[in-house]
Amino acid sequence: MKRESILIFLGILIILAPFSGLPQSWLEFLLPALGLIVGGIGFSLRNRRKQSGNGTIPPEENPSMLTTSN
Repeated sequence: MKRESILIFLGILIILAPFSGLPQSWLEFLLPALGLIVGGIGFSLRNRRKQSGNGTIPPEENPSMLTTSN
């Protein structure tokens, strides 16, 4: 799964967590843990785009840039 997809999935989990019926003590651990994961993925995506030089998605993560002309 791509990092962008993981971020979307985790965002949906964070939104739905308060309505999940989980005990409050679980949510007090779960929501900060998910937030740390989202932050870590966000920083890694930002660093990867900075390393590419122009702020775009590197070719290995963007299938549309991998096309070759004959």
